[in-house]
Amino acid sequence: MSKLMTTLTSVALAGVLSTSAFAADYKFKFQSSDPSGDKNYQIQQEWVKRVETMTGGRVHIDLLPVGSVFKHTETLDGIKMGILDGQITATSYFSGKDPAFGLIGNTVGAWSNTQQLLQYINYGGGYELMNELYAPYGVKFIGGSTTGVEALVSRVPLDSVADLKGLKIRAPEGLVQQVFAAAGAAPVNLPGSEVFTGLSKGVIDAADYTVFSTNQKAGMNDIATHPV
Repeated sequence: MSKLMTTLTSVALAGVLSTSAFAADYKFKFQSSDPSGDKNYQIQQEWVKRVETMTGGRVHIDLLPVGSVFKHTETLDGIKMGILDGQITATSYFSGKDPAFGLIGNTVGAWSNTQQLLQYINYGGGYELMNELYAPYGVKFIGGSTTGVEALVSRVPLDSVADLKGLKIRAPEGLVQQVFAAAGAAPVNLPGSEVFTGLSKGVIDAADYTVFSTNQKAGMNDIATHPV
């Protein structure tokens, strides 16, 4: 049940660059779909630092954790309104706007390793397709990244596909939820920041969230003791 999750970075096309050419005049406000303590967020912060270093300090990005200004499913609207300048997020969160976001954001079973996904984005037409999808929202796709193969944590034993029937499972919007629903599960929408609480309170039985190391650090394996 492991899969690869695409993390896609985008920035508004218009109205985000200062007209001045002085240092640090190119300032952007980005929101991540990850909590501040998450390893993904820490990696994103390192990317922000590299951008500033490589531009000699002329470009500064203020990166905010999930939910700081908008819900994780509403950051595209925040960019369109000019409140946010960009986002680092998974496109599947916007499946309600266009099913294609869910398909490209979590193409279940399409990739054997992360390099295949990145090669598709950079050399196989993925970059152009992403810009086509984002164009109606006034957003420019910058580039993509990916986690490793993900782990599924569960409060109940999952020994076969039959055990998914009626299972309340947190899963990303789009194709992933459709796959679980087709197997008989009951997918639930939750941001990553609420997965631990959802598991601990019994709101969900299992979670398709992220890689094993992140789940372990968050303590999810202590309350959901049946990893898949």
